[in-house]
Amino acid sequence: MFEKRLEVPEKGPADYLVGAIKVAAAALPWWAAPGVELAAHLFGTPIERRRDEFLDDLAWVVRETAAKVDDLQPENLSENEAFVSAAQQAARIAMSTHQREKREYLRNALLNIAIRREPSEEFQQIFLKAIEAFSVSHVKVLNVLWTGVTNLQAMGLWKASTPVGITDYAHAIGALHPELKSQDDLLRYIITDLRNWGMTNMGGPTDRFPAGGSQAITNMGVRFLRFVLSPENLPK
Repeated sequence: MFEKRLEVPEKGPADYLVGAIKVAAAALPWWAAPGVELAAHLFGTPIERRRDEFLDDLAWVVRETAAKVDDLQPENLSENEAFVSAAQQAARIAMSTHQREKREYLRNALLNIAIRREPSEEFQQIFLKAIEAFSVSHVKVLNVLWTGVTNLQAMGLWKASTPVGITDYAHAIGALHPELKSQDDLLRYIITDLRNWGMTNMGGPTDRFPAGGSQAITNMGVRFLRFVLSPENLPK
């Protein structure tokens, strides 16, 4: 979506937004709780680094997006209570994970909130909680349920007329994500988890591929992926 960062951009309205987010993140009560001095000493630097990397990345993307999206006004977002609350929640989640992918999901979620692509505050909270609860593999599997047919066809690995070798979702997921190949127990757990969150109606990884209608992925699942994935990873 954006060109690679080559230099630090000049400060602009987006910096006021990021400053507000940093204040909110710094105000998290974790460090001030009684008895956590040792934990802060042991883990403070890595956690603060994660927070700062997340916020710096968000600052850059907000600046880039503001130049491309007319209705994104960063100077007003710092006064948007719902956005600041979401930003504080996202910063807390970002501080608790070492996985770059999850911090990218959080960044994309905040950008979608900023440009009002997901207008319901209730769903914003639900989806942010899902990012925290899910592993990266959850999102990969859910995306296969949504775009697996298109991606496998593009790679020349599957045809509706001759679906040899890929007849169930376990094989489809393994073909697109080799690290999940033959991981039936893990896939069964992930699909059960996604079903409990209302994002799929599948029974398990041995379900026939491809499933019809909303059996594989529900509207809730599609909304979640649109909320957390960057535009280049979304279907055209």
